[in-house]
Amino acid sequence: MTDGATDAMPLRSIRPHPDLEVVTVYEREVEASIDSVWENALDWEHLPWLHAQAFSTIELRAAGEWGWHAQVGFAGGAKAEIELVVDRAQSRYVARTRSGAGAPSEIWTRLDPVTSETTAIRVEFRTSPLSEEIRSRLAMTYRALYAGLWDQDEGMMRSRAVAKATRGDRAVSHAGGVEETSLGDEGSLRARLPLVVAHAGERFRVVEWEGRLVAHSTECPHWLGPLDACPIDSGILTCPWHGYRFDVVTGRSVEGRGLRLRKSPRVVIDPRTSEVRLASTPDDSDE
Repeated sequence: MTDGATDAMPLRSIRPHPDLEVVTVYEREVEASIDSVWENALDWEHLPWLHAQAFSTIELRAAGEWGWHAQVGFAGGAKAEIELVVDRAQSRYVARTRSGAGAPSEIWTRLDPVTSETTAIRVEFRTSPLSEEIRSRLAMTYRALYAGLWDQDEGMMRSRAVAKATRGDRAVSHAGGVEETSLGDEGSLRARLPLVVAHAGERFRVVEWEGRLVAHSTECPHWLGPLDACPIDSGILTCPWHGYRFDVVTGRSVEGRGLRLRKSPRVVIDPRTSEVRLASTPDDSDE
Protein backbone atom coordinates (compact mmCIF):
# COMPACT_ATOMS: atom_id res chain seq x y z
CA MET A 1 0.00 0.00 0.00
CA THR A 2 1.18 3.49 -0.80
CA ASP A 3 0.21 6.27 1.53
CA GLY A 4 1.32 9.26 -0.49
CA ALA A 5 -1.12 11.34 -2.50
CA THR A 6 -0.99 14.11 -5.08
CA ASP A 7 -3.41 16.58 -6.61
CA ALA A 8 -2.96 15.31 -10.17
CA MET A 9 -5.88 15.93 -12.52
CA PRO A 10 -8.25 13.07 -13.42
CA LEU A 11 -7.41 11.06 -16.48
CA ARG A 12 -10.83 11.41 -18.14
CA SER A 13 -13.87 13.62 -18.05
CA ILE A 14 -16.90 12.80 -15.92
CA ARG A 15 -18.99 11.40 -18.77
CA PRO A 16 -20.20 7.87 -19.47
CA HIS A 17 -18.22 5.90 -22.04
CA PRO A 18 -20.35 5.83 -25.22
CA ASP A 19 -19.50 2.19 -26.02
CA LEU A 20 -20.58 0.76 -22.68
CA GLU A 21 -24.09 -0.32 -21.76
CA VAL A 22 -25.93 -0.70 -18.46
CA VAL A 23 -25.83 -4.27 -17.13
CA THR A 24 -27.80 -3.72 -13.92
CA VAL A 25 -28.63 -1.17 -11.21
CA TYR A 26 -28.32 -1.49 -7.44
CA GLU A 27 -30.25 0.88 -5.15
CA ARG A 28 -30.52 1.31 -1.38
CA GLU A 29 -30.45 3.80 1.47
CA VAL A 30 -27.58 3.91 3.94
CA GLU A 31 -27.63 5.34 7.44
CA ALA A 32 -24.93 7.92 6.83
CA SER A 33 -24.86 11.58 5.91
CA ILE A 34 -24.03 12.49 2.34
CA ASP A 35 -20.79 14.09 3.59
CA SER A 36 -19.82 10.76 5.14
CA VAL A 37 -20.55 8.95 1.88
CA TRP A 38 -18.37 11.41 -0.06
CA GLU A 39 -15.60 10.90 2.49
CA ASN A 40 -15.98 7.14 2.06
CA ALA A 41 -15.78 7.34 -1.74
CA LEU A 42 -12.48 9.26 -1.59
CA ASP A 43 -11.03 6.88 1.00
CA TRP A 44 -9.06 4.53 -1.26
CA GLU A 45 -7.05 3.09 1.65
CA HIS A 46 -9.86 1.04 3.16
CA LEU A 47 -10.48 -1.20 0.14
CA PRO A 48 -8.11 -4.13 0.94
CA TRP A 49 -8.85 -3.96 4.67
CA LEU A 50 -12.55 -3.38 5.16
CA HIS A 51 -13.34 -5.21 1.90
CA ALA A 52 -10.76 -8.00 2.07
CA GLN A 53 -13.27 -10.43 0.55
CA ALA A 54 -13.03 -8.48 -2.73
CA PHE A 55 -9.70 -6.60 -2.71
CA SER A 56 -6.18 -7.70 -1.72
CA THR A 57 -3.93 -4.69 -2.43
CA ILE A 58 -4.01 -1.09 -3.57
CA GLU A 59 -1.11 1.04 -4.84
CA LEU A 60 -1.99 4.72 -5.12
CA ARG A 61 -0.76 6.63 -8.17
CA ALA A 62 -2.54 9.94 -7.68
CA ALA A 63 -5.28 11.46 -5.54
CA GLY A 64 -6.96 14.79 -4.86
CA GLU A 65 -10.34 16.41 -4.39
CA TRP A 66 -11.21 15.10 -7.86
CA GLY A 67 -10.84 11.45 -6.74
CA TRP A 68 -8.06 8.87 -6.98
CA HIS A 69 -6.16 6.63 -9.40
CA ALA A 70 -4.64 3.31 -8.30
CA GLN A 71 -3.49 -0.18 -9.21
CA VAL A 72 -5.84 -2.59 -7.41
CA GLY A 73 -5.37 -6.28 -6.64
CA PHE A 74 -8.42 -8.51 -6.27
CA ALA A 75 -8.91 -11.36 -3.82
CA GLY A 76 -8.68 -13.95 -6.62
CA GLY A 77 -5.28 -12.68 -7.76
CA ALA A 78 -6.30 -10.51 -10.72
CA LYS A 79 -5.28 -6.83 -10.99
CA ALA A 80 -6.75 -3.72 -12.59
CA GLU A 81 -6.00 -0.04 -13.04
CA ILE A 82 -8.90 1.91 -11.55
CA GLU A 83 -9.68 5.61 -11.34
CA LEU A 84 -12.47 7.16 -9.31
CA VAL A 85 -13.60 10.63 -10.40
CA VAL A 86 -16.19 12.72 -8.56
CA ASP A 87 -18.78 15.09 -9.99
CA ARG A 88 -20.14 16.93 -6.97
CA ALA A 89 -22.22 19.27 -9.11
CA GLN A 90 -24.25 16.25 -10.28
CA SER A 91 -23.90 14.43 -6.92
CA ARG A 92 -22.28 11.39 -8.48
CA TYR A 93 -18.96 9.65 -8.99
CA VAL A 94 -17.62 7.01 -11.36
CA ALA A 95 -15.15 4.18 -10.77
CA ARG A 96 -13.56 3.27 -14.11
CA THR A 97 -11.58 0.12 -14.81
CA ARG A 98 -9.04 1.43 -17.32
CA SER A 99 -6.99 -1.73 -17.81
CA GLY A 100 -6.68 -5.23 -16.42
CA ALA A 101 -9.48 -7.42 -15.06
CA GLY A 102 -12.91 -6.17 -16.07
CA ALA A 103 -11.71 -3.45 -18.44
CA PRO A 104 -13.31 -1.50 -19.89
CA SER A 105 -16.11 -0.94 -17.40
CA GLU A 106 -17.65 1.87 -15.37
CA ILE A 107 -19.57 1.93 -12.11
CA TRP A 108 -21.59 5.13 -11.65
CA THR A 109 -22.90 6.02 -8.20
CA ARG A 110 -25.44 8.77 -7.58
CA LEU A 111 -26.00 10.19 -4.08
CA ASP A 112 -29.19 11.83 -2.83
CA PRO A 113 -29.67 12.97 0.77
CA VAL A 114 -32.88 11.62 2.31
CA THR A 115 -32.36 13.08 5.78
CA SER A 116 -29.34 14.65 7.46
CA GLU A 117 -28.22 11.14 8.44
CA THR A 118 -29.54 9.03 5.56
CA THR A 119 -28.40 8.91 1.93
CA ALA A 120 -29.99 7.16 -1.04
CA ILE A 121 -27.54 5.60 -3.46
CA ARG A 122 -28.07 4.39 -7.01
CA VAL A 123 -25.26 2.33 -8.54
CA GLU A 124 -25.23 1.74 -12.29
CA PHE A 125 -22.90 -0.91 -13.75
CA ARG A 126 -21.72 -0.42 -17.34
CA THR A 127 -19.72 -2.88 -19.47
CA SER A 128 -19.09 -3.71 -23.11
CA PRO A 129 -22.06 -5.39 -24.84
CA LEU A 130 -22.56 -8.96 -23.58
CA SER A 131 -24.71 -11.95 -24.42
CA GLU A 132 -27.94 -12.18 -22.43
CA GLU A 133 -26.70 -15.20 -20.45
CA ILE A 134 -23.42 -13.56 -19.41
CA ARG A 135 -25.17 -10.29 -18.75
CA SER A 136 -27.66 -11.98 -16.41
CA ARG A 137 -24.93 -13.78 -14.44
CA LEU A 138 -22.80 -10.63 -14.19
CA ALA A 139 -25.80 -8.60 -12.99
CA MET A 140 -26.42 -11.04 -10.13
CA THR A 141 -22.71 -10.98 -9.20
CA TYR A 142 -22.56 -7.18 -9.19
CA ARG A 143 -25.67 -6.78 -7.04
CA ALA A 144 -24.56 -9.38 -4.48
CA LEU A 145 -21.04 -7.93 -4.30
CA TYR A 146 -22.20 -4.36 -3.82
CA ALA A 147 -24.78 -5.31 -1.21
CA GLY A 148 -21.92 -6.70 0.88
CA LEU A 149 -19.57 -3.79 0.19
CA TRP A 150 -22.18 -1.19 1.13
CA ASP A 151 -23.10 -3.13 4.28
CA GLN A 152 -19.47 -2.86 5.37
CA ASP A 153 -19.17 0.79 4.33
CA GLU A 154 -22.36 1.68 6.16
CA GLY A 155 -21.09 -0.02 9.31
CA MET A 156 -17.82 1.91 9.17
CA MET A 157 -19.53 5.24 8.48
CA ARG A 158 -21.99 4.77 11.34
CA SER A 159 -19.26 3.75 13.78
CA ARG A 160 -17.08 6.67 12.74
CA ALA A 161 -19.96 9.14 13.15
CA VAL A 162 -20.68 7.87 16.67
CA ALA A 163 -16.99 7.99 17.64
CA LYS A 164 -16.61 11.55 16.32
CA ALA A 165 -19.76 12.70 18.12
CA THR A 166 -18.74 11.26 21.47
CA ARG A 167 -14.98 11.81 21.36
CA GLY A 168 -15.09 15.18 23.12
CA ASP A 169 -17.34 13.81 25.86
CA ARG A 170 -14.83 11.06 26.62
CA ALA A 171 -11.81 13.27 27.25
CA VAL A 172 -9.82 12.19 30.28
CA SER A 173 -10.08 14.66 33.16
CA HIS A 174 -7.93 14.38 36.27
CA ALA A 175 -8.78 16.48 39.29
CA GLY A 176 -5.40 15.61 40.78
CA GLY A 177 -3.89 12.54 42.36
CA VAL A 178 -4.15 9.02 40.96
CA GLU A 179 -7.29 7.85 39.14
CA GLU A 180 -7.80 4.12 39.55
CA THR A 181 -10.12 1.40 38.34
CA SER A 182 -10.16 -1.95 40.10
CA LEU A 183 -10.29 -5.06 37.89
CA GLY A 184 -10.46 -7.65 40.68
CA ASP A 185 -7.90 -10.28 41.57
CA GLU A 186 -5.24 -11.29 39.08
CA GLY A 187 -6.29 -14.92 38.69
CA SER A 188 -9.91 -14.11 37.91
CA LEU A 189 -8.91 -11.29 35.57
CA ARG A 190 -6.53 -13.42 33.50
CA ALA A 191 -9.31 -15.97 33.02
CA ARG A 192 -11.51 -13.24 31.46
CA LEU A 193 -8.94 -11.76 29.08
CA PRO A 194 -9.08 -10.03 26.72
CA LEU A 195 -11.38 -7.62 28.56
CA VAL A 196 -12.66 -4.17 27.54
CA VAL A 197 -13.09 -1.83 30.51
CA ALA A 198 -13.96 1.82 31.15
CA HIS A 199 -11.37 3.98 32.87
CA ALA A 200 -11.22 7.77 33.30
CA GLY A 201 -13.90 8.32 30.67
CA GLU A 202 -12.18 6.13 28.05
CA ARG A 203 -12.41 2.51 26.93
CA PHE A 204 -9.33 0.29 27.11
CA ARG A 205 -8.74 -3.37 26.41
CA VAL A 206 -6.70 -5.35 28.91
CA VAL A 207 -4.71 -8.17 27.31
CA GLU A 208 -1.87 -10.50 28.19
CA TRP A 209 1.26 -10.13 26.09
CA GLU A 210 4.33 -12.24 26.80
CA GLY A 211 3.02 -12.93 30.31
CA ARG A 212 2.49 -9.25 31.07
CA LEU A 213 -0.87 -7.53 31.58
CA VAL A 214 -1.18 -4.55 29.23
CA ALA A 215 -3.96 -2.02 28.59
CA HIS A 216 -4.38 -0.37 25.19
CA SER A 217 -6.81 2.14 23.69
CA THR A 218 -9.72 0.66 21.73
CA GLU A 219 -9.74 3.50 19.19
CA CYS A 220 -7.42 3.97 16.21
CA PRO A 221 -6.16 7.58 16.03
CA HIS A 222 -6.47 7.64 12.23
CA TRP A 223 -10.22 7.36 11.55
CA LEU A 224 -11.29 6.28 15.06
CA GLY A 225 -11.49 2.68 13.93
CA PRO A 226 -12.31 -0.09 16.45
CA LEU A 227 -9.39 -1.88 18.09
CA ASP A 228 -11.41 -3.67 20.76
CA ALA A 229 -11.42 -7.02 18.94
CA CYS A 230 -8.10 -6.87 17.08
CA PRO A 231 -5.88 -9.94 17.34
CA ILE A 232 -2.34 -9.27 18.57
CA ASP A 233 0.26 -10.49 16.09
CA SER A 234 3.89 -10.30 17.29
CA GLY A 235 2.91 -7.51 19.66
CA ILE A 236 1.17 -5.48 16.96
CA LEU A 237 -2.44 -4.29 16.66
CA THR A 238 -3.78 -3.77 13.13
CA CYS A 239 -6.81 -1.54 12.56
CA PRO A 240 -9.45 -3.44 10.53
CA TRP A 241 -10.50 -0.33 8.58
CA HIS A 242 -7.21 0.82 7.03
CA GLY A 243 -4.51 -1.52 8.25
CA TYR A 244 -2.65 1.02 10.41
CA ARG A 245 -0.42 -0.87 12.88
CA PHE A 246 0.54 -0.03 16.46
CA ASP A 247 2.76 -1.53 19.15
CA VAL A 248 0.45 -2.95 21.81
CA VAL A 249 2.77 -1.92 24.67
CA THR A 250 3.92 1.58 23.61
CA GLY A 251 0.96 2.52 21.38
CA ARG A 252 3.34 3.89 18.78
CA SER A 253 2.94 3.38 15.03
CA VAL A 254 5.23 0.58 13.82
CA GLU A 255 5.24 2.09 10.32
CA GLY A 256 6.76 5.44 11.26
CA ARG A 257 3.51 7.35 10.90
CA GLY A 258 2.96 10.43 13.04
CA LEU A 259 0.27 8.63 15.01
CA ARG A 260 0.05 6.77 18.29
CA LEU A 261 -2.71 5.30 20.40
CA ARG A 262 -4.18 7.32 23.24
CA LYS A 263 -1.96 7.04 26.32
CA SER A 264 -2.91 3.95 28.30
CA PRO A 265 -3.12 3.64 32.09
CA ARG A 266 -0.60 1.53 33.95
CA VAL A 267 -1.61 -1.95 35.05
CA VAL A 268 -0.75 -2.27 38.74
CA ILE A 269 -0.86 -5.56 40.66
CA ASP A 270 -0.93 -5.38 44.44
CA PRO A 271 1.73 -7.87 45.64
CA ARG A 272 -0.17 -8.51 48.87
CA THR A 273 -3.76 -8.97 47.67
CA SER A 274 -3.21 -9.70 43.93
CA GLU A 275 -5.75 -6.98 43.13
CA VAL A 276 -5.27 -5.55 39.62
CA ARG A 277 -5.89 -1.84 39.04
CA LEU A 278 -5.63 0.56 36.14
CA ALA A 279 -3.93 3.73 37.34
CA SER A 280 -3.33 7.09 35.69
CA THR A 281 -2.12 10.46 36.96
CA PRO A 282 -2.08 14.02 35.59
CA ASP A 283 1.41 13.25 34.25
CA ASP A 284 0.02 10.51 32.02
CA SER A 285 -1.08 12.91 29.27
CA ASP A 286 -0.69 11.93 25.62
CA GLU A 287 2.74 12.59 24.18
